[in-house]
Amino acid sequence: MLLCVRMRFTNHKMLSNNISESAVVASVNALLSAYSGNSGASIAEVRNIITHSQTDFLSRSKELDVWLGKNEEFEELADILFDLLMVQFLSAELHEEDYFDSPEWNEIENKTLDKGSEMLNLFLYLSESRETEVEVTLDDFLHEFLLVGEDEFQDEYRIYESLITNEDLLEVELPAVREAAKSVKADTGLQEYFVPLVMFFQHAEGVNESDLLPEGLDKFEKAILSALIAYNEF
Repeated sequence: MLLCVRMRFTNHKMLSNNISESAVVASVNALLSAYSGNSGASIAEVRNIITHSQTDFLSRSKELDVWLGKNEEFEELADILFDLLMVQFLSAELHEEDYFDSPEWNEIENKTLDKGSEMLNLFLYLSESRETEVEVTLDDFLHEFLLVGEDEFQDEYRIYESLITNEDLLEVELPAVREAAKSVKADTGLQEYFVPLVMFFQHAEGVNESDLLPEGLDKFEKAILSALIAYNEF
């Protein structure tokens, strides 16, 4: 699944170093703080791993694995932490398009196929939207970034079908979103992220005008939503 996610990156000319490292740091801070209330040493350790650009990507990925092994209470966040590591790596230096055919990139793909989540797509979309000054909306994410309406992107359509066919979810409250989440296919990799993803676009599009997170979110959902909002708003 993640091979497809990463290869989509090359379809969007996002190979620049203008993405703010500060946005990644803000997202990490929000993620861990919302999940555990811990705003101290754990956040600093993860932040240092993710932003240590003098260390190669695979070494940092291993360091993150080691950290998670020592801090098992955060294991549920492993995939999104990897996503943020990937975003930081892609934004830290200018990667020409042919980099994604290089032996280095192929090694990264082959050794991390089981890591990360579909939220990488969203972080990359938010990065591109910031650079191009495009308003963040669910419709733009699905149809202009993921290109779900085009024949060659039917894998994307399958993964995000639950959102494509239920765009009215932006107008409903949390219980209805939870009900819709039950129909998300487990093999899409979207099921556990569905609720915070919908809540994020409600927030981004101004449907939920409150600065407070919706009541009733569990700690994982709250952490993911907080990370997305922090990244988008930094």
